[in-house]
Amino acid sequence: MLLKIRHALLEVTNQSAKQSIKQSAIIINNEIIISSSNILQPHIRLAGDGDKIIQSLQQCKLVDAQDENCAQGKLLRTLHYLVTFDRQRRRLTDRSAQQNSTSHILTRYTAQPLYVFCAAEVSRNLHKILMNADSDEQNVLRSSFLVLTMRELKERESFKRFLQHIASYLRYLQPIHTLDDVLVMCSPFGLENFYKTISIGKVSNVMGASLFGLSNALPLGCEGAAVFNNNLRLIGIIICTSFQRDQENVNLTLAANFGYLLRDFIAQLGTPISMLNLPREPSNFAWERTIVVIGSAGQQGTGTFIKVYNKRFILTCAHVVGQPNSQVHCRAIDQEFKSDVIWCNPDESRPYDLALLTAPENIPEHHCVRMSRNRATLGQTVYNAGFPYYVNFNFKYDFNPSIFQGRIIKCDQGAIMSDGSVQAGQSGGPMFDQNGSILGVCVSNIKHEDIVYPNINTAIPTFDIRQTLQEFAKTSDIKVLNNLVANQDVCRVWSLEMPLIQSKL
Repeated sequence: MLLKIRHALLEVTNQSAKQSIKQSAIIINNEIIISSSNILQPHIRLAGDGDKIIQSLQQCKLVDAQDENCAQGKLLRTLHYLVTFDRQRRRLTDRSAQQNSTSHILTRYTAQPLYVFCAAEVSRNLHKILMNADSDEQNVLRSSFLVLTMRELKERESFKRFLQHIASYLRYLQPIHTLDDVLVMCSPFGLENFYKTISIGKVSNVMGASLFGLSNALPLGCEGAAVFNNNLRLIGIIICTSFQRDQENVNLTLAANFGYLLRDFIAQLGTPISMLNLPREPSNFAWERTIVVIGSAGQQGTGTFIKVYNKRFILTCAHVVGQPNSQVHCRAIDQEFKSDVIWCNPDESRPYDLALLTAPENIPEHHCVRMSRNRATLGQTVYNAGFPYYVNFNFKYDFNPSIFQGRIIKCDQGAIMSDGSVQAGQSGGPMFDQNGSILGVCVSNIKHEDIVYPNINTAIPTFDIRQTLQEFAKTSDIKVLNNLVANQDVCRVWSLEMPLIQSKL
């Protein structure tokens, strides 16, 4: 069965409350619509039976919107659903008009709710990541999915047969890996003006068979959007673009694995399928063996194994390790160990915010990365690695660093900026170039007027500290490392002071 998968914009309206919400959705064969249940949040909050829907989803019970005897289904049927997509094509006769005009016309259709279901593993993994963030109600709806139809549901068995045909599509899907190319088709802010916006990025992390992170920076309204692989096959659905933690907005794009969702949904309908086998294959991303999780004084950060003149160290940030002359707990891909702090910038607020730690003697040479011999260049592709908010999942249950692709957007004296995501927990992590050499040490993202911008961040260029580390590796003189404290010109750059301007008015 040939599947036609399109992007759509879903609008859910509570006519009594005169409240309407829009977000992205997926439509299959002009018939079945699926989107994130996050769109139901404001409507459920206002309704008396809304708590019953949340309780059912928390227990991973299927909510049947077509069941006449179900109070939850009755609530879902009181809402009004509209689906907008480009079903009809505009006929253009003039060749120049074909080149300059839009090739689609948006059409709006009424839809009917069928089911709301919660995927168990998506819910568990999302809870580990978003722990103590937002409300339980919102997190439950993020891990749940709304299924609708554009046709009258005359026979339930025909719908199940339709799902079986969709399931056969998954035979052609390959396991998802870190740094796979992805394409997201969405409608940012839920606006028709941005209908079918394309965002190209990479997979930044794979968490089990159900969840993966993306380097794509997406705004609200993109929840429910389709994620395609480089063969343009549907592999995921966006479930989260941002959340609130400690009164700060965190931008983090997460997607649910479409294959896992379909298998789980069919099983909840009572017709499990055995044709699907979705094992998680180990990542072939070699850089993850160079990453270290560092825990100190209840805080967590990232470090990198480096090799300087046949000597091995761990390079990280001073604010990650705290006080000098102390020990920190580290975890690498294959072991846990204690590491001594060799040197730490005595003033964390002054560049360079660096610390150098001892590395275990048994660390293999291929686990260490070399420092880049070249300066960063504007527009250069980079990869910011580390353990962001996934730490609740990774540090306790698995070792699985995240990799966010970006580009150098500004080069300044003693600092380089990129648009690759950097979140709390990635401090001290490496910024790799395309050859796998460490180009910089990630320090912070930009915060302006109490707003955090994770896709504008600053790193310490390793080119500037390379000579000092080499001299220390030769001499073992710890006083040499005091040269890592930056001069006043670099301090001005890091404090975002106004540059010197010569006026010739």
